[in-house]
Amino acid sequence: MLRYTHKKKVTYFTTHKNIRDEYWDAKNQKVKRCYSGSDRFNIYLTTIKQKGDDIVNGLLINGEDPTTTYVKSLYNETKLEQQKKTQYTFFEYAEHYVEISKKSKSAGTLKTYRTVLNQLRKYERYSATQLDWHNIDMDFYYDFQEFYTGVQGFLNNGFGRVIKNMKVILNDATDKGYNTHLMYKNKNFKTVREEVNNIYLSEEELQRMIDLDLSYSKSLERVRDLFIVGCYTGLRFSDFSELKKEHIVDNTFKVKTIKTNDWVTIPLMPFVKNIMEKYKDNANSLPKSCVNQTMNKHLKEIGRRAKIDNSFLKVRTKGRERIDQTFSKYELITTHTARRSFATNMFKRGIPSRVIMNITGHRTERAFSTYIKVSQDENAEMMLRYLEQSA
Repeated sequence: MLRYTHKKKVTYFTTHKNIRDEYWDAKNQKVKRCYSGSDRFNIYLTTIKQKGDDIVNGLLINGEDPTTTYVKSLYNETKLEQQKKTQYTFFEYAEHYVEISKKSKSAGTLKTYRTVLNQLRKYERYSATQLDWHNIDMDFYYDFQEFYTGVQGFLNNGFGRVIKNMKVILNDATDKGYNTHLMYKNKNFKTVREEVNNIYLSEEELQRMIDLDLSYSKSLERVRDLFIVGCYTGLRFSDFSELKKEHIVDNTFKVKTIKTNDWVTIPLMPFVKNIMEKYKDNANSLPKSCVNQTMNKHLKEIGRRAKIDNSFLKVRTKGRERIDQTFSKYELITTHTARRSFATNMFKRGIPSRVIMNITGHRTERAFSTYIKVSQDENAEMMLRYLEQSA
């Protein structure tokens, strides 16, 4: 038995080992060398003692009192966790991970995890394979990529998102000891990501939307006005559709974003103030929101009426195949166009990237750069303007 004493109280931990008295060195508290296998036996006992020491020292470092009851409960909990390590299949653990994530992740992120699991189950049916820790390897990676992009016809970026979120679950399972198969850490088991030439709306195009007479349709008018709020706050749809008066502090919006749980402070720009004045009788001084899908449908109609109809070539990739499609620009307008428009238009005005990032909540230049949709011609114009100002 391992004995632990604290403040004159004693508790015992079983080592699950027995030995005859004649082989026990009571003075040094170890098995005598005359016992066959004494080295392995003593290493085992040392490991047991070290486990108890680690628990006690961890509590002391955290300023907690390592009482005998508390230490024993943690010791037994550790043993229970070890026993549980073999109880989860990959999908069982993934479901468990999604469940515990409800306490800390947004509804959008949980929906993404659910989509990932649905895709992996579809792959199982297609490949007649039972997916589990041991066969999540490079063979799986390439086969799933072919299934996702070749068989289903989805884009490489979608495949990349599945792999990215799958690795989040795998890393969590590995960290907690449920997974010991590390083939997914191969450098080629990577998240695929390609730059997509998404649209933004210039301030001239936004002005055309603002000037549009939509008095004949209150629903279109509300969608247009709320979209303009998004274009001049840089918020995601999930945030600008839920703005309240409580968010207004000293001529700014102070918002804790739903997706990242970060606080951002956004100045109230003239276009937003005008809309708030228009809807001042509403509880939040803003137009009533509708669901994202309905808003996206209305935005395309508004864009068409505002004659935002120049041709736009969208280039994407499925597997190794490049897909070129030409659209009228209004066909590509969605609620997320507002966020890209804000970032790009503020960048074109000459506002430093770091200032814009503090408003949009982007943490890295790389992530922020995907929102800047300046064309080569616009980039040349900006450079000439900077040169003229510095001359």
